[in-house]
Amino acid sequence: MRAAIITRWGGPEVLEIQNVETPEVVGDYVRVRVRASGINRADLLQRAGGYPAPAGSPSHIPGLEFAGEVDAVGPQVRMWKPGQRVMGLAGGGAQAEYILTHEGLLVEIPENLDFVQAAGVPEVFMTAHDALFTQAGLQMGERLLVHAAG
Repeated sequence: MRAAIITRWGGPEVLEIQNVETPEVVGDYVRVRVRASGINRADLLQRAGGYPAPAGSPSHIPGLEFAGEVDAVGPQVRMWKPGQRVMGLAGGGAQAEYILTHEGLLVEIPENLDFVQAAGVPEVFMTAHDALFTQAGLQMGERLLVHAAG
């Protein structure tokens, strides 16, 4: 498969498209054929050497969010089948033709979104959802005024 590879720290010029091994499915992991991936601040920082990839994630292939189709599933996967349209989060590696991810880190793409639109959803949505509902404890019916963000 082809992937965007960080060849050294720096700007966009340090990225090269290279051939790398296609990941094999195991256990409860899903291989997704990536159709689009987002670019976030963390990707820019990683490329510049200022943001190490989380343990177990590829340090040389950027990409935290992606959208695509389930290509193959491990023998313990129960939630997904090949051909389903999904979007998800990763610790890195989404700027490649395929990504291997745990089945619990995927969400079905709504019918009204294409792959490009869906690839921009996971990071911002999950960050906002966690901040509002998990951290702040916002409940159904409550209102919140956000007067600044950044």
